[in-house]
Amino acid sequence: MTRILSVATAGLRADQLADKDHLRFPRVDYIELQRLLNTSIMDYSAYDQNYAGHFFRRLETHLRSDFYLATLSWWNSRDYSTVFTWSERAGIPLAGYKRFTRLNKRFVTMFQCWSKRQEIAITKLGLFSAMDDIIVHCASMKDNLIRLGAPAEKINLIHYSIDQSFYSPLHGIKPQNNLIMSLGEPRSRDYAALFQAVEGLPVNLKVAASGHWYAREKTNHLKSPAVENITIIKNLPQWELKKLYASAQFVVLPIQDLVYSAGATVALEAGSMARAVIAFRSRGIVDYIIDGETGILVDPGDVIALREAIQFLLANPKEAMRLGQNARQRVVEELNLESYVRNIAKLLMNNFSQLHNTDAHKYSP
Repeated sequence: MTRILSVATAGLRADQLADKDHLRFPRVDYIELQRLLNTSIMDYSAYDQNYAGHFFRRLETHLRSDFYLATLSWWNSRDYSTVFTWSERAGIPLAGYKRFTRLNKRFVTMFQCWSKRQEIAITKLGLFSAMDDIIVHCASMKDNLIRLGAPAEKINLIHYSIDQSFYSPLHGIKPQNNLIMSLGEPRSRDYAALFQAVEGLPVNLKVAASGHWYAREKTNHLKSPAVENITIIKNLPQWELKKLYASAQFVVLPIQDLVYSAGATVALEAGSMARAVIAFRSRGIVDYIIDGETGILVDPGDVIALREAIQFLLANPKEAMRLGQNARQRVVEELNLESYVRNIAKLLMNNFSQLHNTDAHKYSP
């Protein structure tokens, strides 16, 4: 039987674990995979078990690589036939262990983000050879890895997802006139362009830019601009975020033009809540927003075009509603959590018929 170690660069809080019915928190992908394949999990809870973990938690915030988690995974890998890392933070150092030690296990890693430093580490050390399979979330990332020398047959495009059951329309909350919102960590957003675009418009822009509590960003708070119609929200709980989505007329994503799928989480959450999204046409976001069908895309950095798109949806609420409803339908039919987990399971097991968990029928098309 295939034994899988699932290495998640994320963590769960006590109140999240207690939320069995997912009324306050959405379902988590690596927990759903555990339900399906009976995987063993190693996540950020490992850092809380000793002083070394606390030290490396602080250090790794600056390194943006989870060496400690990768080391623990490598050490425990002898008991498993497959090791799967949910992001490059643990995936890159673990690839190094496999490349330069006698780690004789199947190794699958996912790439969620990308940086020049990671590119140099992987190419200079020849780490693609240590990766048996690679999961990416957008076509541009796949093309980028092929360009850098990764074998095309190793790269698997599995589009990201969110919990479409948790992020669903709240019928008791109606959109407030002229309320719009934006979300996401500052490192992947051009908030200066957004603030310039909404200056002087009759809108109330609310921005939640703190990111998840476990993201370990060095600077995850956005400085409030001197503009009266913009409010910066810090550390918004997910159930409150859900209410904000429901209250907003639409969502604006000033994504920087990146090769990875920055903004996909927000685009999917907003779409699942039946909210249209206006975004800069980043290479990584075009897999998730269909221009004119589930949202509106404008050229990256084009403040005038962004302002005009915002004005257009404000003046045409029925069009915003149509785009949002289309987005909700696409999430439910294509980009749902069950399909995402099932596609990862198929890759890890090589043959979906090997699934032995009694919940497998829940993940059938």
